[in-house]
Amino acid sequence: MNDADRLVRQILDYLEPRVDLAHVRQAAARHRAALRYEPVDRLPLVCYLPYQGDRFTPYPYPEAFADPAKMMVNELLVGFTSIYHAVDLHDDAPYCLRPNLGVGIVASLFGATIRVLEEGMPWVEPLRGGADAMRNLLDRPLPGLDAGLLPRVLDQCACFRQALAPYPDCREAFQLTLPDLQGPFSTAELLWGPAIYLALFDTPELVAAVLMRIAEVMELVLPRLEEEVRGGLGPGLQFQHASGVGGRILLRNDSAVNVSPSHYRRFILPADARLAETLGSVGIHFCGDGSHHVPTMLSIPGLTSFDLGQPEKMDLDRLYAQAAARRVALARLTVPEAELCAKRVKARFPTGVSLVYTAPDIATAHDVWRRFVSDEPIHIAG
Repeated sequence: MNDADRLVRQILDYLEPRVDLAHVRQAAARHRAALRYEPVDRLPLVCYLPYQGDRFTPYPYPEAFADPAKMMVNELLVGFTSIYHAVDLHDDAPYCLRPNLGVGIVASLFGATIRVLEEGMPWVEPLRGGADAMRNLLDRPLPGLDAGLLPRVLDQCACFRQALAPYPDCREAFQLTLPDLQGPFSTAELLWGPAIYLALFDTPELVAAVLMRIAEVMELVLPRLEEEVRGGLGPGLQFQHASGVGGRILLRNDSAVNVSPSHYRRFILPADARLAETLGSVGIHFCGDGSHHVPTMLSIPGLTSFDLGQPEKMDLDRLYAQAAARRVALARLTVPEAELCAKRVKARFPTGVSLVYTAPDIATAHDVWRRFVSDEPIHIAG
């Protein structure tokens, strides 16, 4: 047993007696009901907690990328929310463990080189050759499930399961989630590089074909990865970004925000819609203001949720009206702290919504959470 394995054991020894399974089940039920537009006692709120303390030290990301045990330490301490502290807060955060190998997992299946630079997340080097490389990609057989980073993802999931085996409450409470699989257009941008935006005009048929090939590979990969997932939300629902989302897969469409509505409809929509049809349901994530694509995205029959990376950039009341008409849930909404009272925010969004609050420190998180559930107004200093 190496030092990282011992550290995982020490953290799990600390967490095991603190896990409240009844609370975990209740929080999952609240996420499930909200995602399905069912009545809720209040909207689920996830507090993103920083890790504070000197008992344990997270590893630099390059070390975690290379070592499954070190990655598990980081997921327990400094994931989207610190599980180490969340067990004491008792908010609606699920305790998620993710194989956090970055955005290049699907791109790596096509032969892209993944590099970890200094302290940042992995960088994907575009394939050399531009449009010719994309044509070669289409001519090659579909990659196997032993290609690229996929074996590393499976090794990480095995590490999670092995470490949790002696801890029955943690084993039941912790959610093993899908890694970041991006979406067809975001992966195409990683493979092609920025020149893909010119290719929308210069070689449109090639762009469309590449997106469909990526969607085809995602359809092959997802069922294998779902064998590794242990989630408590039910069919067609999952945990991502420490929150409940709808859809068997969460399509990351950050790159799509950069294109016009007509380009989304012509190129990206067919690939997204294909995945929704073949998989049965999808969620869509984007950062920034994606309002110019929302009406088209809502035309996808299998779309069941939006996951908002920067909700403050959106007109949330307008978005909610659009999405609620289709019963498409909105995950990870934020509201001003002064409005973060359970009754007040539920009057604005009766259901179909989950909330997040990014806490500057643990003490503030406990205060905000207490005031949220007790419906006390939150007074902002200064």
